[in-house]
This record gives sequence, structure tokens and C-alpha cells, in this order.
Amino acid sequence: MKRLISVGLVLAIIIGLGVVLNAIGQGGQLPGVRPQTTNPNASTLVMTPEQGVWLLIWTVFVTLGPLVTFAAFLTFLMWWGNRQVMRARTEAKQPLEFSLNPAKPRTLGYVLVRSPRLVIGLVIFVLIGSAVFLALLGAFTPR
Repeated sequence: MKRLISVGLVLAIIIGLGVVLNAIGQGGQLPGVRPQTTNPNASTLVMTPEQGVWLLIWTVFVTLGPLVTFAAFLTFLMWWGNRQVMRARTEAKQPLEFSLNPAKPRTLGYVLVRSPRLVIGLVIFVLIGSAVFLALLGAFTPR
């Protein structure tokens, strides 16, 4: 049922765009819109072929650039996460001890000393969380 609704929505969008493009192709402008000038450099409704090409280039650049970058970033995250899962599955099962002794492996202290980014991230998270909590309590509002 969900696939049928999705296919119907895509078909409705394609048909709607076809109707609009057909109306534009016949009259050269959107139906119901009256241009104020025929000069393409002064009108927001008419453009020269060069302006059309630049609009297409920038539209593709602005929409596809971030989309491709985000897709590559997500692909990297999934690959890295899968690699870490496979590494954890092949290692021997050893529980993590909640000791702050950094000399003993498989303890909380060892993990915190080996990854300072984790400590910095936790400190920033606590600072932002406490600031938001205090703001919600109204500690920063003048009395």
C-alpha cells in the first residue's frame, strides 16, 4: 500500500510538472502572469539563454553539491561504523571496568586517556546542556 501511494505521488508530481511545462511552452510564460516589460534584463519572468544556463548551473551546484557531499559523508560513517562492529565481533569479549585507573586496559580511565576528543566532547556537551538547563530555569533573565 505504501509503495502504491509513493508511486501515485511521484506520478502526480510528474503529470503536474508536465502540465506546467506545456503551458509555459505554448505561451512562453506562466498562465495568469502578465509581464511588465519585454526586456529580459529587466524582467523577473523572462530570461536570456545565457541567464537560463547560469540559473541551471547554479541550481544544480546548490542542490547537488551538498547532496553529494552529505551522501559521501554518510557512506563514510556507515563504512567506519561497520568496520568498528566487525572489529568488535572478532575480538575476545572483555567487559569494561568502571575504574579511573589509566594504567589498566579495558577501564574507563584508559579509554578517557586514549581518546581526549571524547573528554572534550563530553565537557562541551555538559557545558551546553547546563547552559540550556539554566536558561530554561530562567537563571539568565533579569529580575
